[in-house]
Amino acid sequence: MTTWRHILVEKRDGIGRIILNRPKLKNPMDRITTEEIHDAMLQHLADDEVVVLEITGAGDAFCAGGDINEMKKFPGMSADEASEWAQPIIAAHRLMLNAQKPVIATVNGPALAGGFGLAGMCDILIATRNATFGATEVKIGIFPMIIVAHLARALPRKRLLEMMMTGEPIDAAEARALGFVSKVVDTREQMDELVAGYAKKFARVSPTAIMMGRRAFNLLTEMSADEALRAAQFFNLRFTMGEDFREGAASFLEKRRPKWRKLQA
Repeated sequence: MTTWRHILVEKRDGIGRIILNRPKLKNPMDRITTEEIHDAMLQHLADDEVVVLEITGAGDAFCAGGDINEMKKFPGMSADEASEWAQPIIAAHRLMLNAQKPVIATVNGPALAGGFGLAGMCDILIATRNATFGATEVKIGIFPMIIVAHLARALPRKRLLEMMMTGEPIDAAEARALGFVSKVVDTREQMDELVAGYAKKFARVSPTAIMMGRRAFNLLTEMSADEALRAAQFFNLRFTMGEDFREGAASFLEKRRPKWRKLQA
């Protein structure tokens, strides 16, 4: 059994949870944490009993960003060492692009810098009213780079650039208005109820359709309209000729619950 140092990993009712677990420090992202997030995601993605992943933070913060005590060593590193430090973060972001299951972020407080990026790479984001989101890196003399890959696809370009240039965070209400946050609630308990509801919904639909559709969506939304139409025709054929569509159509006509095949990554 894996021993986790900076996170907690749980599974219940189809939900694979990853909890950043250094609440006294506001759950910072250091190399150990990012490596463990990546490995925990792989564990949940490979588990047939897990239908949705949840990433959250212990205590009163989601994630306050990079671990300054670790980052302050950068000036003394070689270029190769500094570049290698970022590899686990990049690996986690890349894994998210191709994840075969939905991922939900439940944000219960500040999600700043790398924590902002971690929340932004998730498919669905639920926040409490006291949550805040910010790209605060300029306040310590750097500019957010890696997190742009996901955030530029989740927020309006000019508003995101303003946030990155000023370092000023936004609250949950504005994040909801911008379409970054899916739902805003009052308490952690309400977030848990919503995640449980999503797990039940995802358990009823085709896991293969989610996997293929999620990956196709990421590709199609990066193409021109003409390219997307051509690619969509190919992707559509994959669905309509697939086993899950035959089972889904039959179960609909026979008024029964479909028996989906196991996910094939």
